[in-house]
Amino acid sequence: MLGPQFLIIGAARSGTTALYQYLAEHPGLFLTEPKEPHHFALAGTTPAFTGPGDRQTINRLAIPDRDAYLRLYREARPDQVRGEASVSTMYYPHAVTRVREMVPDARLVCMLRDPVDRAFSAYGFMRTRGWEPCATFEEALADEPRRIAEGWHHIWHYAGMSRYGEQLRHVLEVFPREQLLVLRHEELTADPVETVGRLYDHLGVDRVPVTVAPDPHRSGEPRSRFLGRVISTHHPLKKVLSPVVPTSLRRRLRRQIVARNIVRTSYRPETRRELVQTFRADLDLLEQVTGLDVGAWRAPVRQSTGRG
Repeated sequence: MLGPQFLIIGAARSGTTALYQYLAEHPGLFLTEPKEPHHFALAGTTPAFTGPGDRQTINRLAIPDRDAYLRLYREARPDQVRGEASVSTMYYPHAVTRVREMVPDARLVCMLRDPVDRAFSAYGFMRTRGWEPCATFEEALADEPRRIAEGWHHIWHYAGMSRYGEQLRHVLEVFPREQLLVLRHEELTADPVETVGRLYDHLGVDRVPVTVAPDPHRSGEPRSRFLGRVISTHHPLKKVLSPVVPTSLRRRLRRQIVARNIVRTSYRPETRRELVQTFRADLDLLEQVTGLDVGAWRAPVRQSTGRG
């Protein structure tokens, strides 16, 4: 059975859903459904993460079995380049090694975001879903070591997943630099056509017009936790509506509900200053291993939340 030829490996809450949606419209590309099978991070295991909602989400949806994973690609045409977008692949060091063993010539893609904004977006994402128990970002950060020790899955590692330098240093110990494309969230937001075009070039497919309107998973404080749970998770109500409501109408309704239900929140100014200092050495490492200029991410004052 045929497997992947490219992987979007991270980072979570950095625009990977938008990238996936852009790529899915290219006739020369095939992307798996689900977007994130988490195979390389969890291969050969029985996922048993213990955080709120982990049982209903990653424990149920991950595909650790090799044959089941490879079957995700069976619908791909011979002329299509095959890939997936599990953000766990960059985070777990052993996952990248497994990719190398299965697909040594894989084209890798990572989308990075200001690490403080990424961490806060992940927090807001879990609040939107109704699973984040802490009422403030600061409380959740303080609770992170306990969550990791008790086996909550990677989305809960708000600060941990924002240490891109450590993660990409390992990736580049395993893969040649030319097989990795590093993009920044702000580039995709400012110029999606050129950014996606660079991605097409990296994957070896022709540039085609970018027409899709991405529908990313937004984050924030839900006015209605029930609506937040229905929209953001695999709620049973969706199974009832899917056969009778056209996909285009479902997406339009989802955007409208999210726009009305999600309230943007923030955090204390000193929190950013503290986190920027925490991430400083890792950002130095990121620049060393990738050649990126991420000076703007060291700003002690928050510039923009961006999308989601």
